[in-house]
Formats: sequence, C-alpha cells, structure tokens
Amino acid sequence: MPYQGEFANKASHSDIIKNPDVAAFLAECEYLREPSDEEGQAIAEMFSPTALGDPQTLPERIVAVDGSVHESSIDDKLPSSKVGYIKVSAMMIMLSEFGDLRTPDRKFVDPFKVAALQRNKDSLLIVLPSANVLKGKKSVRDSFRAVLDAYLYGENTRFVANDPDTSLRTTLFHLASHRHGGRDTMTLTVSRCPSCSEQDVKVKDVPEPQFCPACKNEIYPSDCLRLWEEVSDFQSSYQALSRCMLQVEHMLPIHWARHMMKIMPNVLGDVAFFMDGPLAVFGNGAWLSRAIMSYLDTVRKKLHSLGRPDLLMIGLQKTGQVVDHVTLIEKYVPRERILPIADDYRYEHIVQRTEAKNGFGDEDYYGQDFIYKSKSGRNFVFGIPYPVASKSGNPSFHKTFKTDMANYPNLSRALALINHFESDLYRNAVIPIALAHRYTAISLSPGGKVLDLMTRTALQNNQRS
Repeated sequence: MPYQGEFANKASHSDIIKNPDVAAFLAECEYLREPSDEEGQAIAEMFSPTALGDPQTLPERIVAVDGSVHESSIDDKLPSSKVGYIKVSAMMIMLSEFGDLRTPDRKFVDPFKVAALQRNKDSLLIVLPSANVLKGKKSVRDSFRAVLDAYLYGENTRFVANDPDTSLRTTLFHLASHRHGGRDTMTLTVSRCPSCSEQDVKVKDVPEPQFCPACKNEIYPSDCLRLWEEVSDFQSSYQALSRCMLQVEHMLPIHWARHMMKIMPNVLGDVAFFMDGPLAVFGNGAWLSRAIMSYLDTVRKKLHSLGRPDLLMIGLQKTGQVVDHVTLIEKYVPRERILPIADDYRYEHIVQRTEAKNGFGDEDYYGQDFIYKSKSGRNFVFGIPYPVASKSGNPSFHKTFKTDMANYPNLSRALALINHFESDLYRNAVIPIALAHRYTAISLSPGGKVLDLMTRTALQNNQRS
C-alpha cells in the first residue's frame, strides 16, 4: 500500500507483462466466451415462442424496490473510521393513472407523467457503524447489531407507529416461522450467539432486552440474519452493509404482503413487485430465501381461496453473468422468444464452475431465471417465484420442474408487464426499476460527498460537546 500522496511508478507493470508465468496462467484460464455461429444457432433453437396465452388483467399497483449503499469516512485524517448508509426505496405506479407513460406517437416517455411519479415513492434509511465507530457499545460489531435491531423494530418500519406488530422486525419473526415449517411467530432461533457461540438461542418478539443463557450478554432477534459475522472493528464492513441492503430489499415485499393480508387481502392479488436483481438472498442469511418461498406459497393459497390472482413478483437483472451471456448470444435469438434457464444450460454456457450437488441456487434462490427477447428486440433477464412452498420432497425439482413453463401461471402476466413498461431510458430497462434506482442510488457526487460532509460534521460536533 502506498503512503498518502505517494503515486505508483508508471512503468511498474512492465515486468508483469514480460513475465512468462503470467502469460502461461492466462492461457490456461477458462472464461465466458462468444459462441461460434454454429453454437449461437444451436442456443437460439432452445428458445421457445412466447405465445403463452392471455395474460388476463394486469396488476393495478406496481411497486418497484431498489437499494443503495454508501460508506463515509468521518475525517480525511481518519479514513479507516467509517459510517454506513443504506437506502432502500419503493415506488408505486398505479397502472390506470400512469400505465401509459408514452406520448401519443409512442416514441417517447412523457416527462410530465414520469415527474408525477415522484409523489408515490418512499424510502427507508438505515445508518450503521461500519469501522472504528461505536454507538453505545464496546465494539463496532455490538454497535452494528444493536442499531440494526432497533431500526428494524422502530417506528420508521411500522405501518402503524404505535403498533410494534407492524414492524419489519416482526415480519422477520413471521419469516422465521416458515424456516422449518413451524407456526410460532413470537419466537425465533438465533443459530449462534455472537458473544460466546452458544448454539440455537431462542428469542422473543418483545421490546425488552434479551440475553444469552450461557454468557449473559445481550442478544437481538436480528442476529438471526448473521450480518454481524461480517462486521469488523478495524476495517470496512461494506460487505455486511451490502448484505443488509439485499436482505431488507427482499423482506420488504413480504412486509407489505403481511400487512395487506391482514387489512385488505383482496387487493394483494392486484399488486406486482419489481425487484432489482435475481430472486435470491445470498450469504449467511440465505435461509431467508426458503422462508420467503414458503411465505409466498401461503399468500398464493390465501388469494386462490378468495378467487384472486397470484401476487406477482419479478426480479429483473441489469448486470451479472447471465446478462453478460445474453449480450453474447442476442444476435442469434429471434424476437418474442423465451428460455427458462436450466442447470445444464447454465453450467455449460454461463457459469464457469463445477455443478452444484443439490442443483443451482438450492440454498439461495427462491425464483426461476428466464431470458426473454421482446417484440421490440430488447433483452431481459428476469425471475419469478417458484410456484411451490419448498424444493425438498420433489426429486425432479432442479431437473425438470423449475424449468417447465406450464408450472408458472404468472409467467404470461410477467411478460405482459415487462412489455408494457419496457423503456429506452437505459439499455434493456423497464420504467419502474429505472425510476426506483434513480431515486434510490446514492451517487458518489454530489450525494456521497454530502453524506461524507454530514457524517464528519455530526461526529466532530459530538466530540466537542
């Protein structure tokens, strides 16, 4: 690492370029490559026409969810002391009011209607200690844990300010009840105490402090997300912040669904969620994926009993390995074609690694990925939830079940909604996600600089007081 103000030698790379070991290493590496014309045509033949029947009525309420993370140093002289900001935004589009965003000639999006969408957006902002910053505790890790749990339980995440049962932390208890098929929504299990590694500690959904029975240190319900495992006292906790953002993004639709199931279940079948990225939760909190999958099945059965359509959820991927692959094959694929990505296809054409023992994404995915080329020629990589409560008990799940398009009643509605909202705003974009990202992303300048300045000023004032 250089000293502050020290710059690298402009010719220091020359010995790397001339090193024969580097050339030999690169020659032996395998990576995603552009297919030949023959391979491209063979891949194109795997795609199916999108004639999937009548999509019926499109959902009236479209909710797009996106998140952003920024980490600020408290002082230029103390770059290793950091605070993390997580912003997760939701934007709602009423199809009847904003469904036709284009101008009469259909070539452009109406800027006045797009501007009006700002009225229907909301966001959660979580501020967490990241490195060498304490908040009421003796370590950064314990500070991170305490602040996160208090936020998830606080009024900012509640639908009714004085009702803690409407908090995001209580939604976490409901998800935990689906983890192993249980029904107890007032208790969850923290797999390991952060202080002493005591196994399977039970905690309640109560406001009072709770303590590990072994070490007597405080333990929090949100410790079950295992974010604390990636928090360090002395270096950036950006990975934990990113994981936290992802978990909150995927918990929010369940949070809203839980509340709507209680107060107006009939409306829930008329809602669609656009998520940014695959329908998957990665990392130590991946258990949320199976819990979400089970919870969505409960919602599905409830809506069916009311004669309502399924809750529609679409995970739209803007970057990643599958998107890179689509860039390489798009010239071969005709318009109005779709491909559910099978494990065999993924491991042969997309992912350069050994096939997973239990099937791709067994632990972290709760939705199936599709590649879709629209009538206009735009390409989309999207996912919709698996139409079952669990992957277990179905030996054909990863081989045939999850890629059988007949198993997805919502697929035609998802395609119709993507077609309805496809946009030229960005490459292969849909309007809800593009706008949600616009109002969520914390730019390095000026947004990030403003947060840096605010962080430094606030902490310096604290030191003087």
